[in-house]
Amino acid sequence: MDKISISVRKIVEYAYRSGHLDNTYRSTVRALEGIDVHKKLQGLEGQDYQKEYYLSFIVPYREIQFEITGRADGVFTLEGVHYIDEIKSTTLSPEDIGEGGMVHWGQAYLYAYMFLCLNDLSDMGIRLRYYNVETFETTVLTQVKGKEELEQITNEILEKYHDWAKLLLQSDLLFADSAKSLDFPYSSYRKGQRKMAVSVYETIIKKKRIFLQAPTGIGKTISILYPALKLMGQGEVEKIYYLTARSSAKEVAFDTMRTITDKGVRVKSILITAKEKICFMDECQCHKDYCPYAENYFDKINGALYDAIQNYDLFSREIIENIAKKHQVCPFELTLEISLYSDVIICDYNYFYDPRVSLRRGFGEESVRTVVLVDEAHNLPDRAREMYSADLVRSEFLEVSRPLKDSWGKVYKSIRGINKLLLDLSKEIDEDSTTIIELPESLSYKLRAMTNVLDDWLGKNKGNKHHKEVLDLYFRAWAFISISERYTSDFCCYVEKGRDFRIKIYCMNPSNILAEIHASVLSVVLFSATLIPLRYYTNVLGGTKEDHASRFGSPFPKGNFKLLTHTGISLRYGDRERNIPKICDLIKRFIEIKKGNYIIFFPSYSYMKDVYEYYSSLNEDNDFRLQRPDMKESESLEFISAFNTERGVVAFAVLGGTLSEGIDLTGDSLIGAMILGVGIPRINFQSDLSKVAYDKLYGRGYEFAYMYPGYNKVLQASGRVIRTEQDKGCVVLVDNRWSQKRYQQLFPESWQHWTQVDNLEDMVTELSEFWK
Repeated sequence: MDKISISVRKIVEYAYRSGHLDNTYRSTVRALEGIDVHKKLQGLEGQDYQKEYYLSFIVPYREIQFEITGRADGVFTLEGVHYIDEIKSTTLSPEDIGEGGMVHWGQAYLYAYMFLCLNDLSDMGIRLRYYNVETFETTVLTQVKGKEELEQITNEILEKYHDWAKLLLQSDLLFADSAKSLDFPYSSYRKGQRKMAVSVYETIIKKKRIFLQAPTGIGKTISILYPALKLMGQGEVEKIYYLTARSSAKEVAFDTMRTITDKGVRVKSILITAKEKICFMDECQCHKDYCPYAENYFDKINGALYDAIQNYDLFSREIIENIAKKHQVCPFELTLEISLYSDVIICDYNYFYDPRVSLRRGFGEESVRTVVLVDEAHNLPDRAREMYSADLVRSEFLEVSRPLKDSWGKVYKSIRGINKLLLDLSKEIDEDSTTIIELPESLSYKLRAMTNVLDDWLGKNKGNKHHKEVLDLYFRAWAFISISERYTSDFCCYVEKGRDFRIKIYCMNPSNILAEIHASVLSVVLFSATLIPLRYYTNVLGGTKEDHASRFGSPFPKGNFKLLTHTGISLRYGDRERNIPKICDLIKRFIEIKKGNYIIFFPSYSYMKDVYEYYSSLNEDNDFRLQRPDMKESESLEFISAFNTERGVVAFAVLGGTLSEGIDLTGDSLIGAMILGVGIPRINFQSDLSKVAYDKLYGRGYEFAYMYPGYNKVLQASGRVIRTEQDKGCVVLVDNRWSQKRYQQLFPESWQHWTQVDNLEDMVTELSEFWK
């Protein structure tokens, strides 16, 4: 008899879900409220009340054994009868709640049946409690069921789930059989690939974390995915998350999975596309009055899901859109549903790390056998700081409230209440200043009260012309509440007072949060071509003494790459303007030595503009292309495509922008890059906060907050030039700071043959010799 493991919540939701996709914005908020509500009501019970009661029971039904597990909110005894307690948060009135929802009763019935069987009882009590988060009133519904009736209900649930369970078992069997023959998909390993794959394999087996620094061209994607898949085939791993910040890197990972699938391995892989991109409608409004794909969504989703799992292994955006249109369901929600039953999930960092996204549905259940692969891990510290920071701007509360004053007084007053609190706070702050303050204790409480009012209004006024603005404010308020609940010494609260007033919770050091998240899964692999210095990244990414770290050398011929450091010009902020003529001379000679495609990387857009204008005044026939700060994704792709189709392209770009990371220009599509400066950002308040925090922790605040992040931008930009074994190209680093030992000791192994010059003539001589 086949066996399948399933949680109470999953099986009941599948069996009884119906209705429209509506107010999906509530999911994250409800989860946060639900935790508080559970703790509050559980805390009111007596000593005999057993909260979060774990249950596991095997129920045979037809040809399948269902191993059902879950945690009932509570178990207690009343007048000799054992009760299962289920708690739900709501905004509904007792009249609207009525007799309760079947999904809620279904969960309670299943828990009751499991408890009854495990304890050989003849009947069970069920208590379903709805706690209204606006009125703070509790609606209590109770029933007592006998064994026969609970068994009948359980069989009804299992019958609804049976065909789906059978399909999942077939899918697992196909993967298990095909995975036995899973070999490295290419004829041979590149230099360093096998060693990397072995390191990843051993790390996962030992349930550890590893930091891998490996240059472009070694084949990191397959070297890291392959051992994880091998262990999945052996039953050691249940799910793989492949996280990356760039669309192009997601495509590379997905293509790698396509290669694996083409070899006959029946692994299910999904590429998650952002909601705004995959939505079929002009706006992402998830309710039936606007979107036909939201109407009766829950009645149609099981059929769409069955179709997907039965007929596909690779879920690209195109495949998901086709299935969604066929079944008339929301493509983004379908994506999330499919991800629950996928083996490999390829997505952005936020789907795993961001507390406000919370899309790891059911994540906690399989986390003990989940492996997380973090590509471009050098981007994660900044992204984590963003994800765990939040702010409020006073003017937004004023603007959203004004049009609501006459018709919706309650909503208007609740928003104005926050505005008044911020106004009172601003009166204590000097004009045109940024000031560190204690996090106001009353702010989160009043924000919760406001969001409860907004929640009710949003649900009843979906077609209102102000709905979007209120919804945006609602999200912003909940983001602030969510982050404030995590507030520790790793955070700082500050206010900015100028033309507007802003209060912000800033995450100075995300390492402890990342360490906590990483500890919740089986294993984490963090990798990048530029995890340099490795000690810095292990610290800021939450590494511990038990974690592994490995470096891998470049597989490319050293003679194909020329690195020059030009130390005769200062590009510190105060010296940049006076050195523009010298920079223009350098650029002119640099691109004249050998005709080809080049990128000149600048420390800022304003400096790029100044240099371009001066250069153009002397060389009117130039055809340089300038990166714009407001370029759309399609414009960036068109900008980059010129390098593949034309020769003699010279682009001016900003260090740290889209052109300095993530583009793959092979052959003679890009033969050289000049990088102006050492990448250090201008001194700013937030980086200074991180500097203080890192000084206390490691005694190297400036390096952690400014120097190392800036240096990483240089490494990324230089990495655009050599992408394959056949490529030949040069990089010139311009700044007198490159003569300093503290920078030179950071140079990777592939840079150890660099040449230092301090004048134009020597640069020309060195490059002319290289291009002979």
